Amino acid sequence: MPTEAPKLRTIHYLGSKLRLLGPIARQIAEVLPAGGTVCDLFAGSGTVSIHLGSTWSVLASDIQEYSRVLCNGLLNPPATLGERTKTGHAIIEGARSNPVRRALCQCLAELLEHENRCTVDAAAGRVDQLCEVMECSPLVSQQAVEEPSVALAMPWRLARGRLVEGGLDFHVASVVTRQFGGVYFSWRQAIDFDALLDEVHRMDTPDRDYYLACVLVAASDLVNTVGKHFAQRARPRKADGSAKMAVIRGAVRDRSRDPFGAFLASIGRLGTSPSGLRRHRAVRRDFEELLEDESIEFDAIYADPPYTRDHYSRYYHVLETMARHDNPSVSKTTIRSDGRERLSRGVYRLDRHQSPFCIHSRATAAFSALALGAVRRRVPLVLSYSPYDKAAGNRPRVLAAGELVDLLSCHFSTVDVCEIPNVPHRKLNLVERNVAVSGAAELLMVCRP
Repeated sequence: MPTEAPKLRTIHYLGSKLRLLGPIARQIAEVLPAGGTVCDLFAGSGTVSIHLGSTWSVLASDIQEYSRVLCNGLLNPPATLGERTKTGHAIIEGARSNPVRRALCQCLAELLEHENRCTVDAAAGRVDQLCEVMECSPLVSQQAVEEPSVALAMPWRLARGRLVEGGLDFHVASVVTRQFGGVYFSWRQAIDFDALLDEVHRMDTPDRDYYLACVLVAASDLVNTVGKHFAQRARPRKADGSAKMAVIRGAVRDRSRDPFGAFLASIGRLGTSPSGLRRHRAVRRDFEELLEDESIEFDAIYADPPYTRDHYSRYYHVLETMARHDNPSVSKTTIRSDGRERLSRGVYRLDRHQSPFCIHSRATAAFSALALGAVRRRVPLVLSYSPYDKAAGNRPRVLAAGELVDLLSCHFSTVDVCEIPNVPHRKLNLVERNVAVSGAAELLMVCRP
């Protein structure tokens, strides 16, 4: 039987399997009862990998770099809490005196002052100017808003001009400030995250991924959105122009929090390795590429691919940029802009991953490739899937559960379906997309070659 392991939430994750860890481990134990290596093929936030690591060696794989960082950092962390905390304080000390941080604070001096004043006013009930700040375009844009007030327009233009003059307008060390400041974080928070990232990415030790994972977890905790993901910035006003007071209160709370404190808190929360006796590894690979690579060995597969049209890269692209520490182009759109091209509202990476499992015309082929890869390796597959209850108004699945069982049965000698009832998933923002759980909330398809 699998070892009882603590349940660890890493980031706020729509597809989190935190409530399903016990059933998942029990089904894997049915096909791989002792020892061996489990491949967590779509590792996501790393919750399953970390839990399984107490019983098996784990190979965590995902196409996203933020997932590789989370999994590698938390499957193979520094040995002791004292060591982690000491290094964490050193990183913060370096970040506070980081020359890029000083330069960014100088570039944005008036903008930081204006934002702070707006936040203080909003806490006292004067919310209009904070609403404008929350609606402001990122500094990577060409203008602040359509018709900004003088109080916002002047410091925004000064900040952007100074970034250009200082050579920071395309510098990787300012990417969070330029792309996500004012959008997902306050500008002060964005500067501090840039400083933390600069310090961590310059580390030349095997523990770098652990401390980078702690930065990502801190960003997930501090982000100012409903739902704590990065698909869309918070909208502070209703259609009639009046303020959404609950959103404003959340903004005052979230935008006042300290990234350095959140980073230290993450170090305290993200504990020790699941087991020092086992070997764990995390890679960034496409699932087909990994299955075809015979140099990488494992004894069973756990797979939790997406099963709706919602591409996960849309919800976590900020963490992807922070993990890669690159300078991506931002996608553009003409939606709701009278045909004029503008930056995407979510400030999405132009190159964000589009999963074939989320595309109706490609999903069947993707599931077939997954099945064939497991059969070719002669390893069992435990597949998570959620049924679609049309009457209840659930989000439509790209492939119906019955169709998927039929597809898998064409490749495996046996396919057993285990129902896990009444386990709600993390919800989306829109009320009309959040429905009551009806019947089995999750299926585990246990496939033997």
